[in-house]
Amino acid sequence: MAFGAQFLFDFRAARVTPTNLVLNVTLKCPLKCSHCCFSSDMFHGGHLSAADVHRCIQQAAQIPSMEIIHFVGGDPMLHADIVADAVALAASLGLRAGITTSAFWAKSPARATAAVRQLRAAGLTEMTLSYDDPHAEFVPLNFIANAVAAARECGLLLRIAVVVEAGSKITAASLRADLGLQDEPGINIYETVANSTGRGDGTDEDTQAGRVHHASAYRGPCESVLHTVTVDHEGGIRPCCGVLPHYDSLKVGHIAKEGIEAAMQAAADDPLYRWIRLEGPVAILAAVTAADPVPMRVEDFDGICTACDRIFRSPELLARVREAAEARHGQIETCEILLDGQAASANLVAAQ
Repeated sequence: MAFGAQFLFDFRAARVTPTNLVLNVTLKCPLKCSHCCFSSDMFHGGHLSAADVHRCIQQAAQIPSMEIIHFVGGDPMLHADIVADAVALAASLGLRAGITTSAFWAKSPARATAAVRQLRAAGLTEMTLSYDDPHAEFVPLNFIANAVAAARECGLLLRIAVVVEAGSKITAASLRADLGLQDEPGINIYETVANSTGRGDGTDEDTQAGRVHHASAYRGPCESVLHTVTVDHEGGIRPCCGVLPHYDSLKVGHIAKEGIEAAMQAAADDPLYRWIRLEGPVAILAAVTAADPVPMRVEDFDGICTACDRIFRSPELLARVREAAEARHGQIETCEILLDGQAASANLVAAQ
């Protein structure tokens, strides 16, 4: 009995293992992309102050599993000085630092190099550029080329994220060719399917149908929840990558109150977030609405973020899902223990 209690205690402690802190520095962006999950543009006000960002990083550094601080927006390069200062703090605390940006600032090779060198000197280790059909309406391809050249010169780990859907002209393959990177396998150019969240929820029926039927639409367990923690531009703490509007219902704390570690501990004890981690929000909605006159079907969703958007924007639906999660609490814990045991066994085998 004592052994079982100790095992359960250890397992619960292991659930809180966030490795990534995402700082949503601002929702302001010089672009107005049609698929933006935050509906970002230049009319969004507010941003994390330098003091707020320092507080976040210092709190994150107290979590043993934390590995990297990632700056996102909107576009965090609208506050490049805050980011550079924060990157230096992260580096001093032994944390890697990355940034996601549209490269709106890379108007010339010289400007791109100056901007990236400042961040690299502070300790930036990686950069993700966003480019696809909607981004191309605002950012010329040569801006991306300038940013790529600067990142390579500075030795940054470089990724380019391409959001695709039916009929997309820009794909990972086409962008690699356009940038002349066919012989650069170390630069990861990858595709994600557009989510119908934020401004992306306002697309026409044909576009949404294309997303639902896309071969890469993902409807499984969420690998982000409880492993990634996001701090929004107002200091709210969210227990996932948060690629949907900042609903209060998805906030688990605030950096000036509970702090990141305590908020994530509370989230890890919440059966809903644990259920999302195990089965994913699409399967959850299908189960909870199965007896409804018009149930939600797995094939109705273009991805897990769209399903979470549906859950957390509706107080009535969220209440139903939470009630179902509470009723399944014992099953959820049993599944977690079994999966944890399988992972431990696999690690032992791999170590032999």
